[in-house]
Amino acid sequence: MKAQVLTPDRELEIYQIGLKMKEQHLTSDFISAAVRTAVEFEGVYDLMRMWDEETDQKERDETLADIQDMIDDCAQTETGEAPYIKFTDLDAIAKNVHKFKDNLRIIVEKKCGLKELSKLTGIPQPSLSRFFSTSSMPRRTTLLKIAHALKLDAVTIATEWYR
Repeated sequence: MKAQVLTPDRELEIYQIGLKMKEQHLTSDFISAAVRTAVEFEGVYDLMRMWDEETDQKERDETLADIQDMIDDCAQTETGEAPYIKFTDLDAIAKNVHKFKDNLRIIVEKKCGLKELSKLTGIPQPSLSRFFSTSSMPRRTTLLKIAHALKLDAVTIATEWYR
């Protein structure tokens, strides 16, 4: 991640985009995290500018999901090595991840729905939609936000990949 060279004009632009995000009814938690991360990392600043300049709502939503991914990446504090995964195991892991997400989505729908989960977690709805629709490995920070919002204990939310 490339560190930001912050000028006063660029910092002001970040805050102005944050205000535009607020006008679009994005959560304060998300906007605050995006602004803090954009002040520090150029990639998030670039994505915020892309979001601001985009007119197509679908593309804007995708950009929001990308911003959330980068916020989560930048927030990672662990430095340990990830477990080695064999190439031949990827299909089985992807199926397990998708099954886990499908089961978690059922819990979400029973408890509150995706729109309310977005409000409770501060994660934009497009990011949550992407989270549930892909077989990508879930980030620990996302899982913890969801668990906290739904008042789930660690046993309910834990997966074999995060032990």
